[in-house]
Amino acid sequence: MRYCSQNHGRSATRPGGFTLAELIVVMGIIAVLVTVLVVVVSGARESARVATTTATMASMSQAMVSFREDVGYLPPLLDESRSLMEPPELDDPNLFRRLQGWYSYTSPAEYLIGYGHHGEDGYGWDPNNDFASQYGPSAASGGIEGMVADESSKLGIRHPGPDGVWSATRSKNNKGGLQGRLERFTKNKVDDSGDVLGPYLELPGSSLIGCLGWSAGDDDGDGQSDGGSWDATSIDPGGRQPRVFFPGEDGYDDRAPKVICDAWGSPIRFYRHSYPSGNLGRKYPSNTQVEVSGGGTRPYVPSMSDFIALRPWELDTGAATDSYVPMGQDFWGDFNSMLNSDTLGTKGDGTTSYQLQAGEFAFMSAGPDRRINNWMRNDFLDIGGN
Repeated sequence: MRYCSQNHGRSATRPGGFTLAELIVVMGIIAVLVTVLVVVVSGARESARVATTTATMASMSQAMVSFREDVGYLPPLLDESRSLMEPPELDDPNLFRRLQGWYSYTSPAEYLIGYGHHGEDGYGWDPNNDFASQYGPSAASGGIEGMVADESSKLGIRHPGPDGVWSATRSKNNKGGLQGRLERFTKNKVDDSGDVLGPYLELPGSSLIGCLGWSAGDDDGDGQSDGGSWDATSIDPGGRQPRVFFPGEDGYDDRAPKVICDAWGSPIRFYRHSYPSGNLGRKYPSNTQVEVSGGGTRPYVPSMSDFIALRPWELDTGAATDSYVPMGQDFWGDFNSMLNSDTLGTKGDGTTSYQLQAGEFAFMSAGPDRRINNWMRNDFLDIGGN
């Protein structure tokens, strides 16, 4: 008789697969790893964008120096429709407030790259441009046939002249804009001779060049486009920066003003020191005086510190100084009303750097959040609001 013994306990061999608890643990570990990976990749991407934008603005700074060596002055500021922005006069009662808007998105691409056609910056001809059929070298009728030589290379400019906008300020209509330059060009009243200057800038990629929102129209009723104008509704609601359209996107218009953008897609601002109206190459002398309320004068010399947005948030020991700008009856540092001092006649915070006091121009990116504060320098301890 054979006796068979049976083991009714747990088998020594474990069945395959994971328990529910083990699956939850593994999924949790994967989620943590994915989160870490996303953070690392995002951080690397932001670092790359910062590096790209820093390199772009460094190249723009070098190009600006080269432009000044060739032309003799820094480029003027152009508004969103490529018209000259004259600096506010020192006796303007709203001087400080007006200065905060005295910067340009369009000047860098206009002067450092020179993308405009012959009727705008004096050099280069794009046969696909609307004006080519009227004023180009192959125009059959209704234009200035043969007036313009075929210039296959479009980039670059002629000397922009003493007014900085290719004699546009001498036109009767569209004074100060490149439409004014076109008016004088069509009447053969501009000088197109001389060497081709630039382009002064080579960017790492075409994705950094875009156009502002643009609305083309026929204001004079001649049945032809007048070139268009800045569409003030084209503002990014998130960052409050002008909307930029890149080639291939809906809204891109080759006739629209071009801008150089940071790596986040916002146009880079160009600031320059103020100058007496009509003299781009001059600075105000160091003994400049301005009138103050109640009579008398106080010394004031415009500097890059006038622009609140440029003032650093943090300053090294010994690098800080103060700068106040006259406006009305007072001298203002910024628009932080919690730091007003009635006894000294100064308002807000005037903290700035010696570097800005001595600087001549600056470029500014809105950064990842695409926001720039034009009105207050930074938050103070126990004082919020910025």
